[in-house]
Amino acid sequence: MLRIGSRAARLLGIGSLVALGMAGCVFDGNGTSGGGSAGVTPATPSGGGSATVAGTVYAGNVNGASVSLYAIDAQGQVVGSALASAQSNAQGQFTLNLATLPAGPVIVTASGGSYASEADQSTQTLGSLSVLVPQLVTGANSANLSVLTSAIAAAARQTLQQSGGTVAAANTSATLAVERLLGLTAFAGNPITTAPDPSATSGDAWLLSALAGVIEQLRADSQVSPAVLYQALQDDISDGKLDGLKAGQPISLGSGGTLAASLFTTQFSGAANAYGAAKPVYAGATSLISGALQQSAQAAGIAIGSSGSIAPLLTQSGGTQLYFAARSDGLVQLDMSNPASPVASKVAAINNAVMTSQGGSYFSSLDGIVIDPTPIHVGGVAKVFALLYSYQSNQVVAVNLTDGVVAGSTTLNIAGSLSFSGATTQIAGGIADGSRGKIWLATGDGLLGVDPSNLTAAPVLIAQPANTKITENLGGDPARDIVYAPDYGNQTLVVFNLAEAKAYAMSTADWTSLLGGGTAAKWDQGGEIDGVALDSLYQVAVMTPEGNSSIGLVTYATPSGSTAAVGSIAAGARFVAFPSPNSYLSGSAVDPVSHAAMFVGEGSGLAVGVLDNPAGTNWKGFSSFVAAPYNSSYSFEPHDPHTVGAFNVGGKPYGFILQGGYGPYKVGVIDMNAWLAAPTASAGLLASDPMADASIVRLLTY
Repeated sequence: MLRIGSRAARLLGIGSLVALGMAGCVFDGNGTSGGGSAGVTPATPSGGGSATVAGTVYAGNVNGASVSLYAIDAQGQVVGSALASAQSNAQGQFTLNLATLPAGPVIVTASGGSYASEADQSTQTLGSLSVLVPQLVTGANSANLSVLTSAIAAAARQTLQQSGGTVAAANTSATLAVERLLGLTAFAGNPITTAPDPSATSGDAWLLSALAGVIEQLRADSQVSPAVLYQALQDDISDGKLDGLKAGQPISLGSGGTLAASLFTTQFSGAANAYGAAKPVYAGATSLISGALQQSAQAAGIAIGSSGSIAPLLTQSGGTQLYFAARSDGLVQLDMSNPASPVASKVAAINNAVMTSQGGSYFSSLDGIVIDPTPIHVGGVAKVFALLYSYQSNQVVAVNLTDGVVAGSTTLNIAGSLSFSGATTQIAGGIADGSRGKIWLATGDGLLGVDPSNLTAAPVLIAQPANTKITENLGGDPARDIVYAPDYGNQTLVVFNLAEAKAYAMSTADWTSLLGGGTAAKWDQGGEIDGVALDSLYQVAVMTPEGNSSIGLVTYATPSGSTAAVGSIAAGARFVAFPSPNSYLSGSAVDPVSHAAMFVGEGSGLAVGVLDNPAGTNWKGFSSFVAAPYNSSYSFEPHDPHTVGAFNVGGKPYGFILQGGYGPYKVGVIDMNAWLAAPTASAGLLASDPMADASIVRLLTY
């Protein structure tokens, strides 16, 4: 349910009388106004007196839209026929005349008509926009229809249908929630009484015009019609989340299948960045929109994997594609657009350019790929870029995944190297940061931020604190400006603040105390902390020491404000050690949408767990945890760092591994829900071999 926040006071006008907010001006429109209350059911009594409702229809100025006003009931549903109708003029303006004022709430809708796109000036046909008005007054009223008011109306009606309450309260709550999701918390007035203005350079009208332009940029990028796109956004945002679902159910995208989770997260964010770059007057607004979209649950799941060896790319047109850095096999693509029939294949064009064994010029072993999930525009077309790297090299290769080509290469200035128990590396892993357009690489010097779309730009280095070593597998929450990397030697906790470009470290004494002190602090049984993965919704870090039976879980927050080169992390986090029935787990990955975690060991260990909510009074780490029995015939890519991924595809969590010792490999696709539902023998171990059960694990050759 959507909740009312601190801005409710300034929104009182949304929940009460909505008087005309345009200096008393009433537009006469381009069409005829509707008449009176004919056809309205007795459920909507008269409020007495007459009224006019004037406003604009804006997606760009919409000419010739059919505008109608209806009474609605307590659940936001239309009651009876239209109380008034009109057409918008060339400026998008309309006036509705009401001979008798309805006593209750109304909704104004607009459909059809044409407008010039703010993004590319093409002529588009409007789908449907709406604005919910809790109460009209006798005389002049204002009601403007825009992307924002339509999203608010959808969210308010969803709340009324699920939770009840008054229309006024639901509209206020929805306004606050939708403005937060779309990055419009700077909006100061009332969306109902505010018309977008493409000539404005600041303020509420400027924000609304910027949002309309970003939506148009997304339409141009995705090639989805305005009618389908606007309806899909209203459906997606109505439940208070941008995750490609409406109340947990898939959203139809016209005749083009179902809505991808990425369309209104990373692709929307990319459209905001592109529109702001093309129209600098809106850059301040579009950066707010882009940043907010990166913080949704699904954007976090798309953008972050704990392993730099597996990276996802989600688009509306291509569905879910995963890319594996499969060592000597090169780059492997896994098509998960139909999870029931995944298909793995080598990416021949890129491999031929980068793999020395296949005639390329760069790597004998491809060890990492990290994708910037937020598209950027090249020559007016949205492109997705990624970085490829080899552990033993300080050279990186940028690839344009949209076109499947190598975009360039550069040699990074990395002075230090990293030595783990099973590897010596120049680059150990990476995290995508879609809001900043960077890939953060784990190096011996610290965290190095590289723009994969512009390798000539100077990288940003956040230096590693003295006497610490970066973890083999990073955990990231870029929406909160954080990369989480406990010291590999387990002497302290290190966190990188991406916005400040600073490192923070906890004192050894505080770290020991957090871990329980004394013998409890030896939860890791002396093993180095190989990996960490973050649940960005629960704000929990999952730490996996090398090859032992204990998993550490720590609540986290973003440290900030240090004036020193390295800041201090204050105590106050919570820690719990969780005993695993499998003692060979070293790497992990978390899907923050479902809170499901995938674990892989040094060679043969596998496990799946579901994180427990740390807000509970008796936090135990995992609400469920099931491991596979040890089987020496398997070898799940045993090299350091570890190859593991967990991503949400079509509303379900899947784990991903490479099966094989030194290649050639098989891609493992693990249905984490099926794993958790399978019979167990005892002590949290599966009763049978999951690798031999195709309903749990699919092994794919390429």
